[in-house]
Amino acid sequence: MTTPKAILLGLTFIAVAIASIPYSNNVVTPALASSNIVHKIAICNDNGLGCATMNRGWLQTFTYRTSNFN
Repeated sequence: MTTPKAILLGLTFIAVAIASIPYSNNVVTPALASSNIVHKIAICNDNGLGCATMNRGWLQTFTYRTSNFN
């Protein structure tokens, strides 16, 4: 396949993908919440001491280490 034909084929695929956006709701149904209840989820380590937090839109994780004073 020559380069101009490959470019034309790629642009054709992009055009078909853009044109099919209005019909995508018929193929994949939108996900809707089942109720108005809001759930708060915490991402923590196994023992629950280190949990992730949000800071200016970025996910931060904190790890708390326990020391052995033997």
